[in-house]
Amino acid sequence: MTWFKVDDGFWSHPKTATLSDAAVTLWVRAGAYSCQHLTDGVIARPVLRLVGTTEAAGELVGVGLWLDHPDGWVFHDWDEYQETSEAVKRRRDDARDRQQRARERAANKRRESRVTDGVTDGVSNAVSSLYPTRPDPTTTSKEVDNPRTAVAFERAYASWPKKVEKKKSLDKFKQHAKKHDPEWLADQVVRFGRAYAANVEKQFTPALSVWLNGERWTDELPTAGHEVVDQQWNALMGASAAPCANGHRWLGDGTCMNCTERRSA
Repeated sequence: MTWFKVDDGFWSHPKTATLSDAAVTLWVRAGAYSCQHLTDGVIARPVLRLVGTTEAAGELVGVGLWLDHPDGWVFHDWDEYQETSEAVKRRRDDARDRQQRARERAANKRRESRVTDGVTDGVSNAVSSLYPTRPDPTTTSKEVDNPRTAVAFERAYASWPKKVEKKKSLDKFKQHAKKHDPEWLADQVVRFGRAYAANVEKQFTPALSVWLNGERWTDELPTAGHEVVDQQWNALMGASAAPCANGHRWLGDGTCMNCTERRSA
């Protein structure tokens, strides 16, 4: 997810004071569209039908907020005020690298835990064989934590992009592990953690304890917000799947999106 930044003085700037509401709305909607689709401020002519009107675009060009572009229009000084597509892609690559390193660290911990558990079990069994009536010193009257649950939780927590409330998350994980296999539960956390990391800003990702408390593994996986815009775009393109004579798609008003041809009734 990316953010379209709007200065708090935008509403009173001399360039915007004479703009119509339609032009201001177009500027904001087009900026959000460009951030979402990483166009670096370029608004293609077919896209304008989705976010505004030609008249409003003319107003923005007239005051210097937009410039003419071979494909349509482009925001003035986009890379000075907004995050470029290259920077967004680099940030996302860095996030994926961090997740990969976290998964590798978790895998190493699991391997080390298996080795340690094997040594501990051997010592415990030896003590029990020597003193068959002696109580196991590693147990108490309370329920003993399942080592599988602890290992599964560490794998799950390492995959979750928002590292907060670890103790609460562990308590919730143990609670659900009484009803579900801990490895299965960890797989659900990993699956959703990857989806959140790829599609949702960290500040809007719920804490793992909150996610577990709501049993949200039954939810749909979080996806990028551009699906809503894509649905609107497809609706605008019309119901006919047959292209025009030049192989282009029809728009909802019966005109071709790329050439001057008009669909017959």
